[in-house]
Amino acid sequence: MLSLSTVFCKAERAHFFNSSNRIAEYFTEGRSLLVRWKMEILIGLLISSLSLYCDFTDAECLVISPARLVVKYGDPASSNCSSDTPVEIGWESTQGGVGLTDKEVKILNWRVDSVTDWENNPKCFTDGGQCEKQLDITVYKLPDSVSISYRKYPDPMVEGHQYLLQCLVQNIAPIGRLRVTFYKVNTTGEQTELDTQHKSKDNIKTPENGTYTLDFTPGRDDAGAQLLCSAMLDLGPEGPQPPAVMDSNRLNINVHYKPQITMSPGCFSMTITEGNTLSLNCSANGNPAPSYNWLLPQADPNTMKERSVVTITNMAKSHSGDYTCIAINPLGNSTCTVNVEVTDAECLVVSPARLVVKYGDPASSNCSSDTPVEMGWEAIQGGMGLTDKEVKILNWRVDSVTEWYSTPTCYTEGGQCLKELDITVYKLPDSVSISYRKYPDPMVEGHQYLLQCLVQNIAPIGRLRVTFYKVSTTGEQTELDTQQKSKDNIKTPENGTYTLHFTPGRDDDGAQLLCSAMLDLGPEGPQPPPVMDSNRLNINVHYKPQITRSPGCFSMRITEGDTLSLACSANVDYLPIIAGLASVVILLVISCFIYSSYYKHTRMSH
Repeated sequence: MLSLSTVFCKAERAHFFNSSNRIAEYFTEGRSLLVRWKMEILIGLLISSLSLYCDFTDAECLVISPARLVVKYGDPASSNCSSDTPVEIGWESTQGGVGLTDKEVKILNWRVDSVTDWENNPKCFTDGGQCEKQLDITVYKLPDSVSISYRKYPDPMVEGHQYLLQCLVQNIAPIGRLRVTFYKVNTTGEQTELDTQHKSKDNIKTPENGTYTLDFTPGRDDAGAQLLCSAMLDLGPEGPQPPAVMDSNRLNINVHYKPQITMSPGCFSMTITEGNTLSLNCSANGNPAPSYNWLLPQADPNTMKERSVVTITNMAKSHSGDYTCIAINPLGNSTCTVNVEVTDAECLVVSPARLVVKYGDPASSNCSSDTPVEMGWEAIQGGMGLTDKEVKILNWRVDSVTEWYSTPTCYTEGGQCLKELDITVYKLPDSVSISYRKYPDPMVEGHQYLLQCLVQNIAPIGRLRVTFYKVSTTGEQTELDTQQKSKDNIKTPENGTYTLHFTPGRDDDGAQLLCSAMLDLGPEGPQPPPVMDSNRLNINVHYKPQITRSPGCFSMRITEGDTLSLACSANVDYLPIIAGLASVVILLVISCFIYSSYYKHTRMSH
């Protein structure tokens, strides 16, 4: 099929603009003057338009088959030159040339047993040189070797420094069809492309050496990886398939870098109970391997330092302070400080220390002491006074939690020791719904619309995460946005409204929108966290036409006598526009037919 925009008649363009009268005479012979005058105007307009679009060429007098050859140096090559009618034919060539035949023939073969001329351009010709046709031949040679090296060898590499890699491809032709790719191969064998290079040397056909360079900056993750380059000779569809590839040797990467500490439990503040053992592990990733030093708040006979680990037994309040680890190697150092606070030993322990309870469900927790004491529970629900005698454990229990702000507290006589139970009361939403703030019917491509997700009667709303999704026509679900509101102080049920600006495209037509409400209450809550989805909104998108034309919107040639076929399809939501485009296509096809008939008639008359 041929594109509308390709019909362009440049051979006799000036002649076309002056031909309306003769064409009118051809089509209106024997008709009235008024009809002839109208036809002259109409056909003149058609010719003016078609002169910009139609292109007719003479049929070829010689045909070479195959028209293009890709031959390895030293291999045989062959091609035929043919004509529709018998003529005297010859081949002009530095290898395998054939003079004009003694008699007229329809076909003449060119053949070479071993191609050794890089610049050979075989040409088929007829008697007197009235018609000539050149064979497109590419002679190639695979490289003798491919090697990769550093322009200046680094021993070792240093993280963050830049090094110049060099890939040498020796004795290859044609070098203009060579593509060189640099790769990095990590320790697991995964190969990553760093860069691909191609030099524009289409005029060089003889073997050449090619040097390709790349600036490479290693990181610590590159330690132990390898570098290589790969040479691919891409000679098109007529060449070897798949294209011939030769890899270089591999360079091992040895990267030195300064230490980077990974401290356990981390470089931050921590607390420890008096009498317990403190153990800090300061491991560092560095090359060369680092040495370690510790700075402590005070010297202590209970302290043991062994490389990256420091341990202190029987912690006392005097041990509070900063513990600093220093990791050092020749490229630098890294430090990490942990602030340690030593607290009094607990007199009461609540277990479990945190409860997550659904509204209306039962709840229970124990308060215990290492030594017997009089203890009680202070609570809006399930409160208990001090025990009559000293005990080691006391249970708090409620058959149905109905108080949102309950904070049960275990205490000893005189309030000398207090321990609060962390309790979260939750309620799942009554409903989750999605809607447009202002309903669009239909949506228009590129316009922005406000989506609204309403979650009704949920607690605690500060632990709610709302996610907007788009579901394609194939069922694939895409996350658009996730939102969470900071309302940790609100414990009673609330309604939550969440909004999102959505801009549809033509690919969204027929898809659906929804929102999902997830109540994430942490590891003590339901697992997996409960999720409720909303209803789904169907997306109907209107958009302007986008033509998909075969073979494309560009110029083309067609041989005289062949059939012209044009297809113009459009992706659009408006049928009237499609009908209008179809009318234009039909008019131009009819116009091309009229012009073609006239063109042939005038040529025959001459």
